[in-house]
Amino acid sequence: MNFRRMITLMLILGIIMGQNVLAQKKLEHGDLYLGPEIKSDKKGTLEDIIGMDKEGYYMIRAEPQKFYLEKYDHDLNLVKFERIELGKGGNRNFIEFAEQLDGEIYLFTSQYNSSVKQKILFANKINKQSLKPEGTSVKVAAYSYRSRQDDGYFDYSVSRDSSKILIYYDTPYHGNSGEKFGLSVFDSQLNHLWSKELVLPFRDKLYEVERYKVDNHGNAYLLGIVYRGKVRTKRQGRPNYEYHLLAYNQGDQYEEYLLNLQNKFITDMQFEISRTGEIICAGFYSDLGKSSVRGTFYLLTDANTKEIKKEYYQEFDPSFLTDFMSEKRAGKGKELERYNLSQLEIRRDGGVVLIAEQVYIKELHNNNNYSRYQSHFYYSSFLSYGHYPYRYYRDPYFNRDSEVQYNYNDIMVINIRPNGTIQWAKRIPKRQRSKNDGGRYSSYAISIAKGKMFFVFNDNPKNLHKQSNDRKIYNYTKGKESVVVLVTLNGKGEMKKEALFQERDTKTTTKPKVCEQISKNHMIIYSERNKKAKFARLTF
Repeated sequence: MNFRRMITLMLILGIIMGQNVLAQKKLEHGDLYLGPEIKSDKKGTLEDIIGMDKEGYYMIRAEPQKFYLEKYDHDLNLVKFERIELGKGGNRNFIEFAEQLDGEIYLFTSQYNSSVKQKILFANKINKQSLKPEGTSVKVAAYSYRSRQDDGYFDYSVSRDSSKILIYYDTPYHGNSGEKFGLSVFDSQLNHLWSKELVLPFRDKLYEVERYKVDNHGNAYLLGIVYRGKVRTKRQGRPNYEYHLLAYNQGDQYEEYLLNLQNKFITDMQFEISRTGEIICAGFYSDLGKSSVRGTFYLLTDANTKEIKKEYYQEFDPSFLTDFMSEKRAGKGKELERYNLSQLEIRRDGGVVLIAEQVYIKELHNNNNYSRYQSHFYYSSFLSYGHYPYRYYRDPYFNRDSEVQYNYNDIMVINIRPNGTIQWAKRIPKRQRSKNDGGRYSSYAISIAKGKMFFVFNDNPKNLHKQSNDRKIYNYTKGKESVVVLVTLNGKGEMKKEALFQERDTKTTTKPKVCEQISKNHMIIYSERNKKAKFARLTF
């Protein structure tokens, strides 16, 4: 072998070894595997990671006016893709969501029947080998609409053991009529269990549906806010709204639970159903009557008597508040602002863990003055992501010609004992500010495994060694220097932050809202840029 050939071979081996090092990375609490680069002729984006089985992973990808089902093997190589046929004209279907139930994949699409003014939801079972629908479409739900501009929407929720799926639909608003919605529950083979279409004794504009769930037995729960008079106001220093939880016992009847705290404003709430059937509600409260947060509350409601068995609330310790603000502001009783409670996890002992993120959007004028902000979210019927609540794009009340700024900042994790006291509270510092992109590359993905919580998000490399009490956090911006980080939080509230990879390593940008915990110990991370895409797998 001559010298030139030997040098060439060494260079090739060096490149291969470098790629192998990059593809496999040992982490403190797991392993990272980077899959191969996926190229496409057209620019598209991943919309949903549906599920997995022994053969690989199943996804939905979107290109302009086109949707594809994709199948990847366990090395994250693209094995097969198939275009989803949606029809044309009046027979056109619209993708709503997809879900894996009992090992089978179901695609849910909607269609307008203009002759009877109905919007209909269909389900199709997908053959995992051909990626095409098999059998006939199943009509899942339907409701009447007045116009395409005011047509309501479909959504869904899956039980904790994945044995039941709830289809929820909110019908269009009609004058001063009551809030009208529908519930349909199916088992994991999509056998129909029960349905109800109900009109609540609340005017539509004075009732807001917050969350809906189905338990392992097929009972459905609906959490909403009822306003007295004007929306989002207070009377004589007290809240003018009440939280109502409606529980539907397998469709036969419903029970109503009134959830309030004395003289305190509930600013956000989540709920779960315990293994014994008790309803656990927890969230944030405020003393100021705004969307700010003073502390946490915990309510345990007896499902049979409808009585609140436990009611606790605790304000944040000043030492925790100083992670977010100065000691002077904390001492003056300032509250945390614009936090969205995204998740509640029940501890084995009956306590809960709350996970929240500071999320808000601002309208920017030419003189860079902020006219107003919105911290609530608007539904988009494009695709529904069951795992994340951030399903909004542009606020319809904002001027179409103005710039819109999307802010996704610190994550807050609160660990609450069964007696309602805070065991520990942790701030995960983060700053993600972008314009006119819907926050596409902002927010975070979460996995819970081995008694720990794992957060993945895009970050500025200058923040890698920032601690919870560091208030000077650098903004994340797209670019080759940006980094994807993994933050690990253990049961004691101890935090570890490490870099997974830099944007320059993959030449793509990660979309945390699409990343998903796909099984007990695995998370799939997705990145894209132009016509290139790349997947990574975290194993805990």
